[in-house]
Amino acid sequence: MLQRHPLLLAEWLAVRNLVTRARAHLLAVVAAGAGIIVASAVVLLALRSQFPAMFAALLSYRVLVLVAVAVYAVLAVSGQRRRAEVRYTQFWLAAAPVKQYSRTLAILVVALLPLVAQLLAACALLAVMGVASGVDPSTVGETMLWIAGGVAIGAVIGWWSARRAHANALEGSRYVRQARERQETVPSTAALSGWPLAQVRAWGRPDNLRILLMVAMLAVQAGSSALVGLSVVAIWLLGGYLAGLLMAVLQTASAAARWLRSTPLPFAQFAWAVTRRALLYQVVATAVAVVLMLILGSPLLPALYVGALWLAIVLLACSIAVAESYRARTPITRIVLSFAAVAVVEAREHGWSIPLAAVLAAWHLRAGAKT
Repeated sequence: MLQRHPLLLAEWLAVRNLVTRARAHLLAVVAAGAGIIVASAVVLLALRSQFPAMFAALLSYRVLVLVAVAVYAVLAVSGQRRRAEVRYTQFWLAAAPVKQYSRTLAILVVALLPLVAQLLAACALLAVMGVASGVDPSTVGETMLWIAGGVAIGAVIGWWSARRAHANALEGSRYVRQARERQETVPSTAALSGWPLAQVRAWGRPDNLRILLMVAMLAVQAGSSALVGLSVVAIWLLGGYLAGLLMAVLQTASAAARWLRSTPLPFAQFAWAVTRRALLYQVVATAVAVVLMLILGSPLLPALYVGALWLAIVLLACSIAVAESYRARTPITRIVLSFAAVAVVEAREHGWSIPLAAVLAAWHLRAGAKT
């Protein structure tokens, strides 16, 4: 079958080559995998008493879970399809006489395979959580069915919505501020601090914001006052902005490090230039989110604690991202392990996760400064 579809054969050969290259680092791969498994097991054992309540909440808000999963599937499939279409126009087999149905099949497999893998991983995780906490298998199966239904609906909508032209899908320059003209010729790293903000504005296209706004409107309970409804919508939008800004820092730190790694730029200057404006915006937006939580009736101390915990998570993620990017490493493994440690400590001792996150951030920054 692969010989009849050259694009799929090329993708399969790329996967085989990746596995072959990974064998040269077999010890590191095994150690990382074992570390992730052990950390996951510790987290599951520490939080297993809360899993029955989590399954009950998922089934109580099954419609909201279905909508959230479907929205994620729409974004994932549409993005994967657009990237695959663009990549196959620049592929080394672009000039080959590949039939249209073969090309469409390759795009379909590339677009859906990551989502199917994530669905299987989520179902396996739910099954392990159900076994660890003794939840009724029918409850676990019903939860899986709702998630799978959301994935199926979102995949169909995402595949259909990505049919428009790629130029329109990637148009984002008009949503980003134009660079100011400067007369200075002295090299400066000040412009790096605007990269994450520009990336978030580029992601904030109307077709993305309307999905977030739709989810926020569904979160407003019937019969709520206008102030409460606006506060709920605003806190959802703020949450999306904060999460997007954090992802933008992770992405732009890696891109900036690839450009600047060969220059004699010190780590402290690089880290400060990339994260300073993003951290300032995180503090301001988190303060606004705390105020909105107070408007919604949350007590003062829990609202302040949630804001402080989020800022600690942001500081930890940004520290790992800039340090590992500066050292030409992938930060995802350290981020996952650090977050697992913070989650375990938070489950054991409420409040100790914030100083632990600060200590881990300082440790990673120190490691980056030694590079």
